[in-house]
Amino acid sequence: MRKTYDKETNINEMFDYLEYQIKNSGSRRIEDAYYYYNHEHKEMYLSIKGYFAESLNNPEVDAACYIIAIPEILEVIDIFELTFPMEWIKTDGRLSDRFKQLKPRIQYLVLAAAEASNIQFNTQPALSLAMNYWNTEQLKVFWQFTAIRRKNAM
Repeated sequence: MRKTYDKETNINEMFDYLEYQIKNSGSRRIEDAYYYYNHEHKEMYLSIKGYFAESLNNPEVDAACYIIAIPEILEVIDIFELTFPMEWIKTDGRLSDRFKQLKPRIQYLVLAAAEASNIQFNTQPALSLAMNYWNTEQLKVFWQFTAIRRKNAM
């Protein structure tokens, strides 16, 4: 269970983010050009970025927000209990029950994203496992995740 102070900090950062969005609403955002599963994925990503305001300056957090905003993932997690968007994947060193509720194609997308955040698993690398399950849509999502994650790379 997260501490109230942590949640309050995230909520205050969310309001700062919303203020930033209002002030900059006239300019086109890069996020408008991203690939999304559907409109709900886009809307949830923009909302989650507000909750994890560190995403404005940290591409790792930003990319993780993009992944957990996938509607199938949001159905099984509670972002208000998280300090980092990908921490729900493991519980006591094992894959969480929430993670196990996802379809394999989404599980491997999550695992590949988690590996990019230096979360280690005792399995074959997720990207190689994913090649057995992903269709073009999941490949596009992973490509977009990678682009977000690497947006500050030179």
